[in-house]
Amino acid sequence: MGFSFSSSGRRRRRSTFWRILLLLCLNVGGLYFIYTSRGGIPAMPTLNTPTPMATPTRSAVSFAAEASDLYWEGKLDESIAAYRAALDLEPEQLKLYVALARLLILQGHPEQGLDLAREVLRRDPENAPALAVLCLAYDWLGLPGKAIETCDQAIAVNPSLAEAYAYRAEAYIDVGNWAAANVDIDQALNLDNRQVDVLRNAGYVMEVQGNYSAAIQQYRAALAQHSTLTHIYLAIGRNYEALGRFSRAVESYEAAIEHDPGSVAALDRLGWSYLLQGENEQAEQLLSEALEVEPHYWQALGHLATYHWQRRNYEGSIPLFKDAIRYGEAASRRRTVFFRLTLEPSGQLLTEPTGEELAVGTFLHPSDITYPLRAMLQGRGPYTDLHGYVRLTPVDGRYILKIEGVPDPPDGHGYVGWFEPLLTPEKGTVHTALLRLNTQGVVEDKGATGAVSGPPIEHYYTLALCYYFLDECDEAEPYIQIALRIAPDDANTLQTQQLCQ
Repeated sequence: MGFSFSSSGRRRRRSTFWRILLLLCLNVGGLYFIYTSRGGIPAMPTLNTPTPMATPTRSAVSFAAEASDLYWEGKLDESIAAYRAALDLEPEQLKLYVALARLLILQGHPEQGLDLAREVLRRDPENAPALAVLCLAYDWLGLPGKAIETCDQAIAVNPSLAEAYAYRAEAYIDVGNWAAANVDIDQALNLDNRQVDVLRNAGYVMEVQGNYSAAIQQYRAALAQHSTLTHIYLAIGRNYEALGRFSRAVESYEAAIEHDPGSVAALDRLGWSYLLQGENEQAEQLLSEALEVEPHYWQALGHLATYHWQRRNYEGSIPLFKDAIRYGEAASRRRTVFFRLTLEPSGQLLTEPTGEELAVGTFLHPSDITYPLRAMLQGRGPYTDLHGYVRLTPVDGRYILKIEGVPDPPDGHGYVGWFEPLLTPEKGTVHTALLRLNTQGVVEDKGATGAVSGPPIEHYYTLALCYYFLDECDEAEPYIQIALRIAPDDANTLQTQQLCQ
């Protein structure tokens, strides 16, 4: 009886063992099948962890709507970022290019607005809004003549486009044709007297003609349509300064900062206004804040250097003035639009291109100020085989160019490359030395623009004076020479030169 019990117990244990072993084998086989069929071991779900809900990808329409809202809130930098995001998703939406180009120009980046407007016109050559914005970009880049031509095209395509007349008025006033500017701005106001850019340009036309009170009225009319635009408050403050009403100027600059606390231009202008009124502590604080926002903002660098100069802190002024000059000249180089190759007589002092044009290229402008500008060159007229490239680094002015397919120049002539509208301190167009062909008929050249027009003459001679007071006139001499190139008869520069001699 006992034996029988123990024997039956062993049989049950053996049967259980084999069943367990069989189940384990089946489980392992199933896992192996899943592994091989799916290319690896599947992820095991974590207990008690909810699976996140799928979130929809934002559309270009959503970003564009956000950009428009941000614009009306006066947040132009954020609006620009939203427009860029919309374009990343929908690069065929030409209206987005035009809107973004306009905002970039108003934020002080006309070279980037130029690139976007040209992209629209590459796809749609008769896009009137793009032509108008391109006109604005040309004018802000220092090419008012080219701006007028482009606005003419915009008006030919759409004679009722008020902005085109307003932008052309701005270009006319910049070339000194006040009569034409007044006619155009009146036409723009007749077409649309509630459009912000039309009202802003009406204020600008009045301002340049010295009618500062009328300019303020027009700028305030623009604010009545859009009360959060920083650049309008800055324009009002600028006109109050011209009238000597500094307290009202300060109010305008403070309003600009209230609507856009990160506006480096507003912080700089308010700091400078305080400095002019002798409020040194507030001036230093605001100018330092501006440079925290944008360390390379050359206007604030120059104003803070002046603050230290007034306090006879010459050691503190010198690096600030040097940076103001460096980045001020870099800002001018960044706005170079065209490179032209012309045939010119040898041995002549050149200030403007006068000879036959063989090739032209338009620079592309990266957003990073340390990146070089690039232009691809293409031959014109009978020189279709000519091609090449140019690179220009804004910060130090160095350039590299290579041009192939260049014919031998006639005797007594050579080729010259021009950077337009980049100007020397004497206001001539910056150009290369006479270019020479190698044995393969290729032009290769490396060089630098040298000093260019941009920072005010005060930066140069005041920096030289700082060196004079530190008994370092050898360091002052290069800046004296540039100041003399800007204005040979400037009394302050001549006195500085005499002190050092």
